[in-house]
Amino acid sequence: MKHVLASPSIERRHLALDALAGRVGEELETLARVSTEIQRAISICKFADATDPNAIRGLQGIDRVTQALEDLGRLMAAVSSEMPRGIQLRALPILSHLRLHELVANLDPEQEKVLLRHEDDGEVMWL
Repeated sequence: MKHVLASPSIERRHLALDALAGRVGEELETLARVSTEIQRAISICKFADATDPNAIRGLQGIDRVTQALEDLGRLMAAVSSEMPRGIQLRALPILSHLRLHELVANLDPEQEKVLLRHEDDGEVMWL
């Protein structure tokens, strides 16, 4: 999956394990915020009255996902700060497992983070 990686020199680069762990923690915290936004959006939808109670209970699992992401984000931040410095990993074997370009950039300490914008205009498409 080499084509996903943004930096052509990534084949020869190394990642500091503590910095990578910190970036993973930050990404988990970002995903927790996104999960909270999804939970809020679902709660204001009008389908709740006509939806099967079992489906509603299933949707409440989003709260569990949010809490787990928050906890894992805090855990990775703590692991990062306690990790010995100087441990290096080869970047290519680590980052080549990722499919999302934004995630590669956000986890690579040598790249700028990609900030996704909320689009106010346009059509909403359910996946």
